[in-house]
Amino acid sequence: MDLKSHKKVVCFLSLFTFIMLACNGLIPLPSEQTPTPLPADDSGWKVTTPLPPDAAGIDGVKTYGDRPEYHDHVDVVQAPADNIPPPYGAHYSAWQNCGFYDQPIELGNGLHSLEHGAVWLTYSPDLSESQIANLQGLVRGHEYVLMSPYPDQPAPVVLTAWGVQLIVDSLPDDRIGRFIAYYENGPQNPEPGAPCSGAIGEPLP
Repeated sequence: MDLKSHKKVVCFLSLFTFIMLACNGLIPLPSEQTPTPLPADDSGWKVTTPLPPDAAGIDGVKTYGDRPEYHDHVDVVQAPADNIPPPYGAHYSAWQNCGFYDQPIELGNGLHSLEHGAVWLTYSPDLSESQIANLQGLVRGHEYVLMSPYPDQPAPVVLTAWGVQLIVDSLPDDRIGRFIAYYENGPQNPEPGAPCSGAIGEPLP
């Protein structure tokens, strides 16, 4: 057998072997491979690649990508210049316990709660008592929702989950309840099963 024929036989046998292994499930095909998970953080919770948060069907929701460095734990977190909570980012090692707060919370703790699947409803401190009470009524009973004032926030309400955000320019707005219903522990949650209690803060009753 000449060298050219020998190479053809070797190529044929290699291809045949690959097909047999794939058919028997020993080699996953590209369409069957799952996304490579990000490493677990130092609290032990496995960080997974979030599903695309694009199926809510809520007008005005902005979606953002995810990157490994957003999951880093840091000692200093800088607030964005536009005075709106970012929808992701490196954060403190402790998360904020979910619930109601009548005082601003630390951005670094709030971001960690988002990573655990929380929705963070921030509101302008200028809202009336009745408007705040109405928002609390929408939030009450949800275990993975934070609500707190955000100083100098330019909009009455901003709803933020990991990788998604909705700015609400006037109240009332039925999108608030829909956002919470979909994104609380929703498909964008990078750490399913991680808690939103047992850490920092004492929510109001």
